[in-house]
Amino acid sequence: MAVTVQMQFESVVTEIYQDAFVGSSIENGTTIIQFDLRQHNFHQVLGTQAQLCWRKESYHVDVHELSTFHNPILYRFILAQGSSLDDQKQRIDFTPAIEGVSTSQPMRHSVIRLSCYLAVVCGVSLRHIALLFAALFLIPISKSSIKRWIDDIGSHLPPPEEMLRHLLAIAPATECHIDGYYPLGTDHCVMVVKDEHDRILMTHEAASENGDDARQFLQQLKGLGLTVTAAFSDYSQSFTEAIKAVFPHARFQADHFHTVKNIWGHLKKSLLSYRRQIKATGAATNDEQLLGFAKQLWKLRWSLLKKPANLSVEEKQAIAELASGDAGFVHSFRSIIRQLVHIFAHAHSEAHAKLRLQQLRKDIRALGDHHLEKIPQFFDDHWEQALRYLRKKGMGKPRRGSNSESGMRLLRRLEKNHDGIRSAATRQHYIQIYQAMKYLSLDVADFIEKGPQVAELPDV
Repeated sequence: MAVTVQMQFESVVTEIYQDAFVGSSIENGTTIIQFDLRQHNFHQVLGTQAQLCWRKESYHVDVHELSTFHNPILYRFILAQGSSLDDQKQRIDFTPAIEGVSTSQPMRHSVIRLSCYLAVVCGVSLRHIALLFAALFLIPISKSSIKRWIDDIGSHLPPPEEMLRHLLAIAPATECHIDGYYPLGTDHCVMVVKDEHDRILMTHEAASENGDDARQFLQQLKGLGLTVTAAFSDYSQSFTEAIKAVFPHARFQADHFHTVKNIWGHLKKSLLSYRRQIKATGAATNDEQLLGFAKQLWKLRWSLLKKPANLSVEEKQAIAELASGDAGFVHSFRSIIRQLVHIFAHAHSEAHAKLRLQQLRKDIRALGDHHLEKIPQFFDDHWEQALRYLRKKGMGKPRRGSNSESGMRLLRRLEKNHDGIRSAATRQHYIQIYQAMKYLSLDVADFIEKGPQVAELPDV
């Protein structure tokens, strides 16, 4: 037996058009809330007291509402062409505008806003967003529609230079974190600049990651008001030379992420090389114990490469059991990782860090592993850049996820998880919407409806 339950429903739309509400009904499993806009107070909207006339021919516009009710909700707006007479008795025609919804796309602004947030900020693919709306809210949306919303909004948002001006007005930036990546299917490099507030300030697509392109990009940022006292990048000579040329007085610190990445690569190669030796020896001598040990090395390889502080109790116990059956490599390998952690995280001065490095050299030399021997060599080549924070105050403590790298990862995530980024223009739209929603708290749905009329960002 079907049961009908009546309940009160309120939204922005019902609040705006409460004087135009004419009833509700259920049609084909969809709740229809009807508004006859000819009953709305258009005298106040139009600023006139003249009599309003309406054409007999009317039409309606259906707009989807974001709802978790059992039945999807549609707003049905009954419209007609209207007219009035001005002071000179001249006829003025008008078409009622519908507030709070997008008439170019039959959706409430909340639907467009949520779609953009899921796509740009959360990194959900367009296809998955369409599935979520269909399954959770019973709203039929295609991924091409979401793509059009994003491109329409992005094309009407202020240009990157204007967005940067507002970002700097909200919170001035003195740090420049720069990195670059190559999008899938292209040879072009996208350079990313973030600040100490973890904000993407601007991106720039260039033919390559060479010094001239990087220098021109940084010069553009400087001309837009970015004052840099501390700069961070990887060990790319293109970026380091560009930073020195544009911001000659800025202190340079190599990103801790790239430093750790280089060292971690040598540690990984050493561990896997040792494991291959154990496995090969076990296979040659048919030694089941060695083969079992090689299997455990492979199983625990990621745990063996972790910082001691990041190991769980179970991982610590498993490594201790592994070391008890080993000739000493596992114990020495873990000792080297602990010394590296002390150099970066616990050294209180450059002299202290160099003492730790001396001990690290001795332990690595004792192991005789050519992969590990590259670690002291790396320090010799990059000590000035990698550990500048020990000599200069204000360079910040080293952290695993650097600002510039996280900005690059954001672009990679958007590109990899999305089936909507197919051009440099769309990528730029994603970045602009990300800035607008994440940093400026703008209602991007306004830009798809008002377009160029939203000429100014909110005062900052």
